[in-house]
Amino acid sequence: MKNLLIICVFLFISLRTTAQFKFLSNNTSNEYNAKIFVADCSDGRCEGKGTIILYDKLSEEEIQTFHSTDLDFSLTAKQDARIGWLDLGKYQSPLIFGDFNFDGLEDLAIRNGNNGAYGSPSYDVYISGKNRTFMLDKNLTQLASENLGMFAVDRKQKQITTEQKSGCCFHQTTSYMFDSKKGLVEVSSIIEDSSIGDEVTVITQKIIGGKKQKTVQKFKAKDYYAEQ
Repeated sequence: MKNLLIICVFLFISLRTTAQFKFLSNNTSNEYNAKIFVADCSDGRCEGKGTIILYDKLSEEEIQTFHSTDLDFSLTAKQDARIGWLDLGKYQSPLIFGDFNFDGLEDLAIRNGNNGAYGSPSYDVYISGKNRTFMLDKNLTQLASENLGMFAVDRKQKQITTEQKSGCCFHQTTSYMFDSKKGLVEVSSIIEDSSIGDEVTVITQKIIGGKKQKTVQKFKAKDYYAEQ
């Protein structure tokens, strides 16, 4: 009876493993390749619990394993998830690599559902250490989970920028920098509000010398948006 139970458990685990859909993500990073396992793929969409195994691109050494509660991404009409080890395109992969904190090391964002504003994509953001161990960054994860998708990265200005909106007429862009003592800090924001009449109110805020400077301007909507 004991042996029968062991066999049943082994078969159950095997079925769960083989039921996962398998992908490669080898075009998204300069340093890493990845194997991706996701619970479900149907009608051109993959979603559900996912596992990501990261490898060094040159040595093929296994670096680290990550998990996502909802690894959401889409396939093209020509891709068949059932064939196994399907190679995902650079902009198709649920992984985003980049130097998010401007320390010269490649970091990683992993898709985790659609929990952003208006059902937009959300991401768990991991920062790479000097020993190539990735750690979840709560502040960056929050920015990549509560706004309109993943934040933008400006390598020249060393800033990251989020987008937010409310309805048709309110849009906010907020930029952040990394302070050596304070960590992630807001440095500027622009609010565009066209909810009243045919005017657009633009509120610009900048942090200069540790103090917030605020400017409010009003424009005719037809003139303001004609220049965009």
